[in-house]
Amino acid sequence: MKHVVIIGGGFSGCLTAVNLSRLSTGPLKITIINHGYPLGRGIAYSTRNGSHLLNVVARNMSALADQPTHFVEWLRTRTEYRDEPVDRLREKFLPRRIYGDYLHSLLFSRTGAAAEKGIEIETIAAEAIDVGPAFGGASVALSDGQFVNAHRVVLATGNQPPANLKINGLDPADPRYFQNPWQDWDSKLGGRTENVILIGTGLTMIDAFLSLKDLDWQGKIYAVSRNGLLPLSHFKGVEYADWLGDKREPVNLARIYRLFKKHFRSARAEGINPAILVDKLRPVTQHVWQNFSLREKRRFNRHFRTRWNVVRHRIAQSIHQQLTEALATERLEVVKGRLAKVAASGERLELTVKTGDTYRKIEGAALINCTGPSESFSNTSSPLFRNLFKRGLIEADEMDMGIRVTPDFAAIEQGGKASEFLLAVGPLLKGTLWESVAVPELRSQTFKVAEILTRQLSEKSAADIKEAVQPVLEYEI
Repeated sequence: MKHVVIIGGGFSGCLTAVNLSRLSTGPLKITIINHGYPLGRGIAYSTRNGSHLLNVVARNMSALADQPTHFVEWLRTRTEYRDEPVDRLREKFLPRRIYGDYLHSLLFSRTGAAAEKGIEIETIAAEAIDVGPAFGGASVALSDGQFVNAHRVVLATGNQPPANLKINGLDPADPRYFQNPWQDWDSKLGGRTENVILIGTGLTMIDAFLSLKDLDWQGKIYAVSRNGLLPLSHFKGVEYADWLGDKREPVNLARIYRLFKKHFRSARAEGINPAILVDKLRPVTQHVWQNFSLREKRRFNRHFRTRWNVVRHRIAQSIHQQLTEALATERLEVVKGRLAKVAASGERLELTVKTGDTYRKIEGAALINCTGPSESFSNTSSPLFRNLFKRGLIEADEMDMGIRVTPDFAAIEQGGKASEFLLAVGPLLKGTLWESVAVPELRSQTFKVAEILTRQLSEKSAADIKEAVQPVLEYEI
């Protein structure tokens, strides 16, 4: 029996398994290796906080590329949404934990249907720490000492955890410092009247702010970043003509910038929210990014990325209203500047922020890292990726945001050869595709990967891998 191992049990891993089970016609074993978060939920959808909402309305959140209404139809099967008018339900920003329920149910609803075709779906709760070639396929080493042999391995590990903040005087072991905001930090805070300092003003900070608000936090919340920009609110879209011109032809960054400025002014003059320009670019963003030179990619990343993210990754109107009210009542303050140093101040931490030639000191009983996922892949803390780099089985992309892949999602080995057994999907492709973290892109990628695997495995004539034999892999823990 052919065997596919998927490393990662979040959206990308879950949907790769689902699509494989849908597209495969013959016997197949699918193993999902999941570690750290509940199966099918990953970082984004494992939150238990009902105030953490999706950043996209329900009508655009189907996990199945070929069934655009699937999520809304699933919602109608739940008691709390059964009587909701469908037109209103389509426009709702649902809690992310509900979407986690959806992914979880989608995976397990496939188990029975897949069994009828001789397809077995299993999950292993362990951390994959190494992969190496074996028996015409690969062998995956797990943290508990097991080995799992397969014909193909899909890397679907999602986002990396945040990197530690590099601030002069900060002790990473200080109990008042929370390096990972996606782990249990809110239960470890002190009194609710204390001030809290959030480093970052993007989507991760929004989650932390909402968590504190749900705790009825009475202290002041500081949100600190170099740009001081908050995500924009979603708005009702309007008709707007394609502004980029012939998208089949490569277009450089300078030309896009000139066109954007021109249409920005026109949209403003017509009373249209200029954010619509980013929305109109969305279907071709990957194509545009791939045609940029490395110099242009770096220039965009250095000069335009922050404002792009503020516009591109918008938040529900209800959440934006809560931010606005908190700012107006001074429960929340956004502080713009560079992080100069941290020092102990009694039971609190004192953060010095530099803005221009001015220094400002703010105190808080907790300092929470809300800067988002780490993107430096060559310095990854993951034992799995450290070992894959050491083996030469993967290579960092030119932006060092992920790994290099072929157009068919095969990992590119050091030396330029396409891997015969290793594929990648999801945020690992951000440096290659730029847009590789949101549901529309991920559902398309996972469907294509499943198509590729189904075709490859049906053509493969090699004998099944002998599960009884375990190769010796050298790996780092």
